[in-house]
Amino acid sequence: MRSPYSSNPPVTNGRWLIRRRPNSLSRYWRNISRAGGADSYTRFRDSLLVLNARNIPHKTISLSGREHIYVPPLLEGIALAELAEFSAESHKAVPAPTPLREYRHSALAALFLLPLLVWHGWRAGWWPAPLFLPPPDTWAPAGMLDNVLVRIYDQYYRLATALTLHVSLAHVWGNVAFGALFLSLLARLTGIGRALWLTVAGGIAGNALTVVLRPRAVTSMGFSTALFAAVGALAGFMAMHSGQRRKAALPVAAAVAILAMLGTEGENTDYAAHIAGLCGGLVLGAWEAWRTQKRWPALPQLPAGALAAALLVGAWYWAFVVLPV
Repeated sequence: MRSPYSSNPPVTNGRWLIRRRPNSLSRYWRNISRAGGADSYTRFRDSLLVLNARNIPHKTISLSGREHIYVPPLLEGIALAELAEFSAESHKAVPAPTPLREYRHSALAALFLLPLLVWHGWRAGWWPAPLFLPPPDTWAPAGMLDNVLVRIYDQYYRLATALTLHVSLAHVWGNVAFGALFLSLLARLTGIGRALWLTVAGGIAGNALTVVLRPRAVTSMGFSTALFAAVGALAGFMAMHSGQRRKAALPVAAAVAILAMLGTEGENTDYAAHIAGLCGGLVLGAWEAWRTQKRWPALPQLPAGALAAALLVGAWYWAFVVLPV
């Protein structure tokens, strides 16, 4: 049977200093604090949180300016084990987030937008269109996004061809200037080929989403849906690489702010298409970041960029060659 005095008396000048157990405690309760009591308020607070979480009865006593924690003798081993486990967990090294890889020559991704100017110039008559193409005045009716024709007549190629058509020179120049910035930023994180693929695939997904959500007949055109998909992909990619929820919300909030500033201006602005493109890009960008973290295989840069261009060329081939037959 143990003495009613403290089980861990401190040493003073080489002699044991005996302290009488406080009268408010049961006779055999054990001190689970350090010999001199809790050495910091944080340790004392954490110990109480652990004991409360595990429903272990305990009492605290202040002696010589330090806090001591006592528990029943039958629970002394359990309490010490719980505190040791908590201490081990709290001292584990937190793995640092994987640094984002930055690809070189990302600004070259903006060159992908130059064909939009050439295509619009052929359609507007700035320079002669190639003879193997149909008359330029038929391109808009053949390629603009029409949700009725997509729903009823299965003209799914319009989801892609509509991205390459623009109403005016200001429309196409705005998309080129806007896209050069964000496409380059996305290419810096994913590579040029993967950025082009995410942008085009996100634009097509955005157009598909607008067709599903719109019950009435609506027509639209423009590459802005794909450009907001690039913004969404950039935000989704950065959010997935963030190790904390609060930090992950910042890129998404920035993407929504860009949508509010640049995607809601103008009389003929298609708000729904911009929102749909942003949502499609968020999903694709998050998936791209998840894939890179898991080191899952994907198309290399050159095939991915070629596939993005092939989707647009193949869609126009469907509109000009396959459908008329």
